[in-house]
Amino acid sequence: MPCLFGYCGPSADGLLERMAALLVHRCPLGWERAASTLATGETVEIGHGLAGWNHERQLARRNDRLLGYAGALFESEGAPIRQEFENPADRLLATFVQTPAVEPALERLTGAFVLALSQEDSIFLVRDPAGVKVLYWTVRQGWLLFASEIKALFADPDLPRRLRPGALSEYLTFSFVPGVGTMFEGIEELQPGSILRFRRGQASVRRHFCFEALEAEIPSATEDYPTLVRAALEQSVAECLAVKPHRPPAMFLSGGIDSSAVLAVAARQRPEARFPTFSVHFGAEYQRENDFVQLMVDRYRTDHHWLEIRPAHFVERLRDIIWRLDDPIGDPVTVPNYLLAQAAAQVAEIVLNGEGGDPCFGGPKNLPMLLARLYGPLPGEPPNGWLERNYLRAFQRCYQDLDALLDPALRREAGGDAALIGLLEPFFQTSKPQDFINKLMAMNIRLKGANLILVKVEKMTAANGVLALPPLFSRRIIETSMRCPPTTKLEGAVEKSVLKKAVRDIVPQPIIDRPKSGMMVPVRFWFQGDLRRYGEHLLSRKNLQRCGLFNPDYVKRLLNYEMEGVPGLRHGLKLWMLMTFLLWHEQMVEAPSPSGPAPPIAREPPTNGESACD
Repeated sequence: MPCLFGYCGPSADGLLERMAALLVHRCPLGWERAASTLATGETVEIGHGLAGWNHERQLARRNDRLLGYAGALFESEGAPIRQEFENPADRLLATFVQTPAVEPALERLTGAFVLALSQEDSIFLVRDPAGVKVLYWTVRQGWLLFASEIKALFADPDLPRRLRPGALSEYLTFSFVPGVGTMFEGIEELQPGSILRFRRGQASVRRHFCFEALEAEIPSATEDYPTLVRAALEQSVAECLAVKPHRPPAMFLSGGIDSSAVLAVAARQRPEARFPTFSVHFGAEYQRENDFVQLMVDRYRTDHHWLEIRPAHFVERLRDIIWRLDDPIGDPVTVPNYLLAQAAAQVAEIVLNGEGGDPCFGGPKNLPMLLARLYGPLPGEPPNGWLERNYLRAFQRCYQDLDALLDPALRREAGGDAALIGLLEPFFQTSKPQDFINKLMAMNIRLKGANLILVKVEKMTAANGVLALPPLFSRRIIETSMRCPPTTKLEGAVEKSVLKKAVRDIVPQPIIDRPKSGMMVPVRFWFQGDLRRYGEHLLSRKNLQRCGLFNPDYVKRLLNYEMEGVPGLRHGLKLWMLMTFLLWHEQMVEAPSPSGPAPPIAREPPTNGESACD
């Protein structure tokens, strides 16, 4: 699976090889590299892991300019890719050479990608508008390091592995680390639709994809919003299918409206194709969506694959899965994501999914948050920050457990509740979007979408050599969502109303009518059965004391499923989050895995000429 990594600073022998070695799971076909020198005399080196799904180069050099990207770039009217070059990276770089204003040209790029461009005295890093691909970066003593995974940054042995004080509270509250921060102090995640410019030892980041400005608050009498959404989805699916036009992609199919809509549109665009589709279930004793999935399989004649998931199927590999996850994400759906990608990789190199429907058109927090806003703060609740606290509680993770779970000194160092509320205040207090529902959706797009949904899918599919593309989470769909008034998205108590109307002629009615149901991973029952011994061993007092972050007595109460004094219950999910963190902490903080030998370099840089990989 393609990845991007590199640095800007004094020439560093062996650094790129060490970074590639830490990303070996993303470089099964080897990697390519190129180097250049800025006008300031600083060295720029970029490495790129080769993709099985795309044999075209994604790395190019032209004179003193260097460009590399990972993922899929879509051509657009606003940023045409020059056609006189065979290699798309060369074509793109030639476009920038002829462009006097680099950043506006970078802003017009669309697709699922991360990109690095060195030009004159600067290097630019770019993440796609939705955040389908991910890029991390840090500046140390005037150096810039960047990579598709955090672990590759630690190829620099002098980079400290210090946990950021507030990161653990954020992780336990959300099940992921939201915004620019990561678990590590000094390491940041480049946010979607943003451009980083590194110049003379200093980094500046500017967000350019400000979709909130497109907000429509009042329905237009002349606008057909379902038709608008359908057209955007048709275009988004067509772009994804064009990435590898001669082979149908695999599809993840959940039985919900989102993945069903993607399959239906794709099948109509490629009527001759028999799409391989993949679904999971957890055994006959647990809730299943097989009947809804089967409706789509039968209607569109897919080559369907069922995957049953039980702890025995992954527990021995869980440590390695968390290593590949890179930044801890405490959502148990990560394991189904990984196993689905592993199965899909046997028949396809690209997979389409239904991610994006919730953030862009509706989500489970919208109605509870509307009610909270209507009724106001709870009795005795402080008047300041009550809306933000409602949002934090709505995640139903460990927010209300933090005081019992963490050492009081750690809570104080992290800034307590004020720090968590401070993450959300800008979203609630902004003037754009103005409507409350649109504020919630903007938060979901920028926080949960960009830092949880897309990141976990990207990491878990990339680990299996698969490129995941979400047609419902593209620049076009996000813009279309903001152009739809909130009453078209939440119509009474009906979430995603405009999306359902947009595809009602191609998706079976039972799927249109069914209530929202996420993937219900039965961790509650697993930790009382097949996962109990594993959980007790991993979350033992000895391991918790070695980690030094959690209250072992409170964790023991969770393991025993004690009801009294455990806010919100949900023991299984809380245990999964703790287990994920400990596996991550053990490998990334306590005893980092050695990098080992680098994968082979598939293409050496040229000694002369203009292309990086002739």
